[in-house]
Amino acid sequence: DTIYQHITLHDKITIRDASPEERGKGGVQVDNREGIKALEVLARIPRNLILSTSVEDDDDSGNGNGGIPLRAMEAASAARNITWATGLVAATLAACHPTDDELSSDTASTDFATVKKEWISSWNEGGWGTNAIDLGPDIADSVTGTLVSTGSDNDFNIYAKFRMPCHPAVFKASLGLEVLTGCTVDEARCALARRGFTFRSMRDALQELVLASTVREKKGSFRDKRCWDVADIFSKVLSRVTTLQLDGDDAMTHAVVPVHERLAHSLDANTKLVSIDNEILLVATRDIGEGESITRDYTKEPRVKGDEEEESMVVEEEEGSALRLLLQFGLPPDAWPTTTA
Repeated sequence: DTIYQHITLHDKITIRDASPEERGKGGVQVDNREGIKALEVLARIPRNLILSTSVEDDDDSGNGNGGIPLRAMEAASAARNITWATGLVAATLAACHPTDDELSSDTASTDFATVKKEWISSWNEGGWGTNAIDLGPDIADSVTGTLVSTGSDNDFNIYAKFRMPCHPAVFKASLGLEVLTGCTVDEARCALARRGFTFRSMRDALQELVLASTVREKKGSFRDKRCWDVADIFSKVLSRVTTLQLDGDDAMTHAVVPVHERLAHSLDANTKLVSIDNEILLVATRDIGEGESITRDYTKEPRVKGDEEEESMVVEEEEGSALRLLLQFGLPPDAWPTTTA
């Protein structure tokens, strides 16, 4: 990928394409019998390549510092419910759909704007249900664009007369998640409803950031397709998000960081992110042996509002649930807790 030409990787690290079974999470490992020692830097990532909710006054375009562009800030501020997800999805949409001015501002920023667009466009995987293959034809044929964009905030009243708790496609998806993860139908339905609510709260404000909608088999208006693109990016951002404190910022920021966003999951994660000057460093937190995957702990990553309740109903929060690991991050069964797999 073009983005790796701008990232300095440790010479003992190799990156391969993740296998279908890994669902986009994996393929980064140590390829040297000497291994890697704790505190060694595994990757140096230019700060202007990350996506974040951080804003800096010296660059409105966001291309030069990894911050959120002004137009994305303005769009996010018009959302019905403003959360970290609103800002990060807005920043990602703006990077995926750069304006002509952003592409022609100067050589350096144009280069990074193009690289970030290609990187985001390469995201094929997201949380469960992002791709129709997760749903099967019965559910996929019933969704409106995507699973996240299916339904409304008034579904309980709409479908009560049919003795259904929600949109039929969402209910079928809840049944599927029950079988897959061992959760209850109500837990799955509530988790899907929370994601749907969060998406709908930003949909109308952020759809204008989509400058060219994705070609789809599903029929819909131009606005419908832009909204479906917002839903796709929302799901893919949720599956990649992390938090870090950028150098010079007092507060933690939500971000998606190249290389880090595709690491495999482990409760015994062997990396952390450190921001120094204009670089984000991926640092080993312990010794890592030959053939060992480079990992992060997805159970510690941000959740959409309400997921804390979901976690407490399933397993202890620090362990994470199979439902959350699959639905938010798209992680495969071998990453789930053995007690719920």
